[in-house]
Amino acid sequence: MNIALFGCGHTGREIEILAPARGHSIAGIFTSRNPLTESGMAQLRASGVQCCIDFSTPQTVVPNILLCLREHIPIVVGTTGWHERLPEVRALVERHNGALVHASNFSAGAHIYFKLIAEAARYFNTRSEFDASVHETHHRMKKDSPSGTARTIAGILIEQLERKRVLRTDASQGPIAPEELSVSSARVGSVFGTHTVTFSGEAEDIELTHRAHNRKGFAAGALTAAEWVQGRTGVFTAEDVFF
Repeated sequence: MNIALFGCGHTGREIEILAPARGHSIAGIFTSRNPLTESGMAQLRASGVQCCIDFSTPQTVVPNILLCLREHIPIVVGTTGWHERLPEVRALVERHNGALVHASNFSAGAHIYFKLIAEAARYFNTRSEFDASVHETHHRMKKDSPSGTARTIAGILIEQLERKRVLRTDASQGPIAPEELSVSSARVGSVFGTHTVTFSGEAEDIELTHRAHNRKGFAAGALTAAEWVQGRTGVFTAEDVFF
């Protein structure tokens, strides 16, 4: 495929490196210094771009999606921090009969991890003596906190644990109520992403951890999504792609 990249940070550069090894070409790269415009989309259309992959910023995601929908180009979005606008974006995709794949994390291993958390939480739902928490660590330049992946994990736990109903992201500010789920964050160095769910009882703890060694898994998953979405219409997640 011919692929365009929106954003060329760490993950975008991994995609740029990995794409040729999978037989794809990078037809264009758009960043804050070279933003996507109507004329840029015309160039992409002329070059036969078949998918766009967005790892840009929350502020640019929705405009990028709209430009792709107008040109009938599928788009894969790995940017986080914009999902409060998802209902609006769903309506746009439906109106344009377009295709969007979005996820807080495109690592295949992370999505297996989500499945393991859901299964574990079903067991702990009947074990009220165990409390639960989420802790995530990312590099110090990470913009959103908690991360999109941490919020995804928290959502799974709240769905499966009847006693947990509210996210609490500032637990250091005082006591935490039984119905609150503690989600804490650390930002340090160049950590790619580590997420830990702890089920803590008086006598024992059980921890489930996913640790990314690099960004290759994110890049590979985004390319897999770009391949998978060809010929499809609608709004999809990485869950649809991997499972």
